[in-house]
Amino acid sequence: MTPIVAFRSVGKRFPGVVALDDVSFELAAGECHAICGENGAGKSTLMKVLSGSVRPTAGTVRVDGEPVAFGRPLDAIRAGVAMVHQELNLVPTLEVAENICLGREPSRWGGLRVDRARQRDRARALLALL
Repeated sequence: MTPIVAFRSVGKRFPGVVALDDVSFELAAGECHAICGENGAGKSTLMKVLSGSVRPTAGTVRVDGEPVAFGRPLDAIRAGVAMVHQELNLVPTLEVAENICLGREPSRWGGLRVDRARQRDRARALLALL
């Protein structure tokens, strides 16, 4: 079975810091894994590589068997990959529905206006799941 996500010898170097060194990992459909380690071990960096926030300096990432090189999070989202960050940055001046849809606002009029009714409907549906 082809893994849905595969890292092969992934590395990430920042000036003066090796954040990831030769990381290989596979995730198959239906599996649930935990990435554990001390502060500075590279857990968040690895997830940022997968979600398109950071580009690796070595190795390859595959999604559904295809090599990917996401240049930005939107590219990852379009490929079906999204990240839930451990620290949520909410906007205190926005409504709950606006925070839930932040960055993915439903629009109308060719994208010129946010569709507030669809935004509230989407938020209600997601909150009902909780």
